[in-house]
Amino acid sequence: MTSGVREPRWDNVRFLSGTLVVIGHTTESLAHSDGLRWLYVATWPLRVPVFVLLAGYFSSAGPLDARELRRLSESVLLPYLVIGLLHTLQLRAMYGDWNFFLEKPAWALWFLLALLAWRMVLPYVAVLRFPLLITTLLALTIGLAHGFGESFSASRIVCYLPFFLLGWKLRQGGSTTARLLRARWTRNAAVCVLAVTAAAGWVLRYDVDIAWLAMRSPYAEMSAPPGPVWAPIALRAVVLLGGGVVALSLVRLVPARRLPLISYLGAGGLYIYLLHPLAVRPLTVYGDVSRVGPWPEQLALIALAVALAAALGSPPVRKLARPLVQPRLPWLYAEGRRPRGRHGGQQPRPSSRPPSPAHPQEETLR
Repeated sequence: MTSGVREPRWDNVRFLSGTLVVIGHTTESLAHSDGLRWLYVATWPLRVPVFVLLAGYFSSAGPLDARELRRLSESVLLPYLVIGLLHTLQLRAMYGDWNFFLEKPAWALWFLLALLAWRMVLPYVAVLRFPLLITTLLALTIGLAHGFGESFSASRIVCYLPFFLLGWKLRQGGSTTARLLRARWTRNAAVCVLAVTAAAGWVLRYDVDIAWLAMRSPYAEMSAPPGPVWAPIALRAVVLLGGGVVALSLVRLVPARRLPLISYLGAGGLYIYLLHPLAVRPLTVYGDVSRVGPWPEQLALIALAVALAAALGSPPVRKLARPLVQPRLPWLYAEGRRPRGRHGGQQPRPSSRPPSPAHPQEETLR
C-alpha cells in the first residue's frame, strides 16, 4: 500500500480469502466427502490466487534500495525463518523427530519464499512491454523442465507469478483490468462467473486433480490429461486463466465499504495465513478430523475453521504474535546517513514513490 490509509475493500478480501485458506487446510483430509471436496475445488481460485493478487497489488516496482531490502528482510525473510523454526519445534513435540525446513518450506510458508522472489524480480519484469503475457508463457512452459519442482518452491514461484503481476497491474489505475473492475456491467458478470464456478466445481469435483491446482511439480510428475503432448500446457493455461478471472470476480463483488467485524479482522490477514497451520496441524491429528461424517458434522468443522480464522485475526492474537510475524531488528541494520545540504541540514531523499506505511504487513503480505 502506498499510503497509511486503509482501504476497507482489501481488508474484506483479505479476511474472506484467509478464512477460505483455513477452511481448505482444515478439511483437506476429507476428500471423500462430496460437499467438502466440492468446497475445496470450487474455492481454490479464491484462496491462493487471491492472496498472490493482493501481494502484487500492494507491491512496488521501485528500485531495491537499502530501505526496501531492509523492509523485505524484516517483513518476509525473518518471519519465514522464525515461523519455520516454530514448525520444527511443533513437529518435534508431536512426533519426536527433528525436521528442519531447508530445501522445502514448512506448511504454507512457501508463500513467503515466493513473495521474496516475486518482489526481487518485479522491478525487472515491470519494464517489459508485456509482463503479464511473458510471465504466463513462462508459467506454461516451466512444467516441461523435469528438475523444476518442489525444491525451494521453484515451480510455484514461477507458476503463480502471473497472479502477482495481475495484482500489480490492477494497482495501475489506467490498466484495462482496473477499468473493467470499475465498469458497472462487470458486477453482473462477476456474479455469473462465481455461479458457474460453483456449478462446475460440483460436477467436476472428483475429476479435478488437486496437483494441477497446487502447481508444485513438473508435468511429468503429474497425471497426464488425455490428448496430444501439448495437453498439459493447455490444461495449465485453463487453470491460470480461470483462476485469474474468478479471483478478479471476487474482488469486484466484495464491498469497498467497511463491513462490521470482517474489515476489522481482515487487518490481521497476515496473521491468519501464517499462524493457522500451527493450529490446524494438532487439530487434524489429535482431533481426528478424518472421522467427520454427515453434513451437520462437516458444517460444524467449517464453523470451527471460521472461528479459528477470526481468532487469529483478532487484535489480542496479533499483539501477542507480532514479534514473530512482524519482527523488528533495528540493531541488525546500519542506518545510512543522508547527505547534508548547503546550510548543514539534511537534504530530503529524492524518491519517485509515495511514502510506504510504517507496517506494510498490516496492509498485505509484502
